[in-house]
Amino acid sequence: MTDQELDIKALEQAKRHMGEFAWLTVILGIAASGLYFSLPFMVATGMVPFLVAAPAMAVLTYVAYTALHEAAHGSVSGSRQDLRWVNELVGYLSGLVLGIPLTAHRHEHLAHHRHTNDPEADPDFVLSDLTRSPFAAVRAAAKAIIQNYSYYRKHRWGLGNASQNRNFCLEVVAIVGVRVAIVLATDPLTALALFLVAGLGGTVLLGFLFANLVHNPYQDIGRYVDTSTIIAAGPMNTVMTWLWLFQNYHSIHHLFPRVPFYRYRELFDAIEPIMLARGAPIYRLGRSGLERRTASSAA
Repeated sequence: MTDQELDIKALEQAKRHMGEFAWLTVILGIAASGLYFSLPFMVATGMVPFLVAAPAMAVLTYVAYTALHEAAHGSVSGSRQDLRWVNELVGYLSGLVLGIPLTAHRHEHLAHHRHTNDPEADPDFVLSDLTRSPFAAVRAAAKAIIQNYSYYRKHRWGLGNASQNRNFCLEVVAIVGVRVAIVLATDPLTALALFLVAGLGGTVLLGFLFANLVHNPYQDIGRYVDTSTIIAAGPMNTVMTWLWLFQNYHSIHHLFPRVPFYRYRELFDAIEPIMLARGAPIYRLGRSGLERRTASSAA
């Protein structure tokens, strides 16, 4: 088959998973944001220890980004235009957790898709240094957050879309205002520490699992080859996939962004031979580490 014929076959399979209303993403986004902002109160009242709440909030940051990521692509409401408001609501709530406005992230993230692994044009390339050292990880996480604001200011603010700029400003006010209100309503130093640890720690976790690991070595540019798939053997793959929230199949997202995250594995299983034929980097996690699969090894 030609590359074009392979792409058509892959798209036919992907269309089976596009357009549905993503209830799981809605539940995930609302639950993550609600629990995230409840934990500082639980710490203040002695219900939850700080050393439990801080890593929990970092993990919830990762969970919330899964929902923000879907909302940025409009994958929450799918083809249900009458429920588009749910997509936006989930995005706003999840962005509140991340400290990143949905309005800004939508443009920054779509630029990442257009220019994946391009050091000059991919805004997420700042995460390529994340694994060099603990300091580099924190610096890359901070840059990734700031990048959303600077990208919007540079590429979108001056286009004259007043309603979009208004939404961006309202989201920034909400991001700051909610945190200030919680700090004032609880123990200020503890709440500040929680938000700092969760913000940076969660973004480091997010940057590693959601971006760095699946885009390394940040060299290949092009459809099918710019994002890796990482799978494991047997039941371990199911465990890993759910813990990773399906981002070990992040390649599927880059191929078909409108497919909900919890359908990635199902679609991958259907089109793996096509991906291998098109040169997609697919790795199996085994005792000796990551081993790249080929068409012959998968047969």
